[in-house]
Amino acid sequence: MSGRGGIPWLAITCFVLIVFLYAPLLVATLYAFNSGNRLVWPPEGLSLRWFGHVFGDELFMKAFSTSMSAALITAVVSCSIGTIASLVFTRRSTRIARLVEALGRLPVMLPPLFIGIGFVALMKATTLSPSMTTIVAGHTIIVLPFVILIVAARLRTYEIEVEQAARDLGATPIQVIVRVTLPIIAPAIFGAFLVAFAFSFDELLITNFTSGTQSTVPIYVLGRLRRLVDPSANAVAVILLLIPWIAFGIGQVVLKRLTGSGLSDTLMRQGR
Repeated sequence: MSGRGGIPWLAITCFVLIVFLYAPLLVATLYAFNSGNRLVWPPEGLSLRWFGHVFGDELFMKAFSTSMSAALITAVVSCSIGTIASLVFTRRSTRIARLVEALGRLPVMLPPLFIGIGFVALMKATTLSPSMTTIVAGHTIIVLPFVILIVAARLRTYEIEVEQAARDLGATPIQVIVRVTLPIIAPAIFGAFLVAFAFSFDELLITNFTSGTQSTVPIYVLGRLRRLVDPSANAVAVILLLIPWIAFGIGQVVLKRLTGSGLSDTLMRQGR
């Protein structure tokens, strides 16, 4: 703030903060469309040649397929486990349930490096080879707390009297969950699915420990930067940036048609 006629320090601070946060993203994106072979400023011209180069690379396409498969499987697994766990946590207010729910949030507070090393030790002890299964397992551990947070928040805010009315009308517990509870919390589950997908698709550190010889898009970028530095790495970075936002946009459209409100509105309601 500033006095009348003084220096607008608040506006200057906000501007500097915005530049600090977004200037690297802008520069990296501009380099992705550079027509030259070097990362020089200013870019030599605008072109899509590096995106064509990336999508023509067999190694990248294989890594992209692995990332998409791992992210989709992780989202399905974490949402299935997270929804069941959320139902238990919100329906049974016992000390054990609260303790398990608290432990379920623990991976968020653990360094990914610690989780990755733990997986290496587990694979050595069980002679388990790195595979898609270990990738999904590692990703599920880190995204599951977010799924539980979103779904459990929705379960705690809707009127449970609807379920009680269904029981009074003769519905079994399973029928209540399938026909009443799940349709009501479906937008929250879908939002959690997209969050899990986005986190899994961009995950690098744990994937590096659990993937073995398989490569995902983040690992592909890291390996390419070790060999050479050209605008193709920036093109891959832009793809990594866009995939979660495309998923978010699809979620906005789907939820808007199903519920009349977008994904951002749904997630905001879960956090209240």
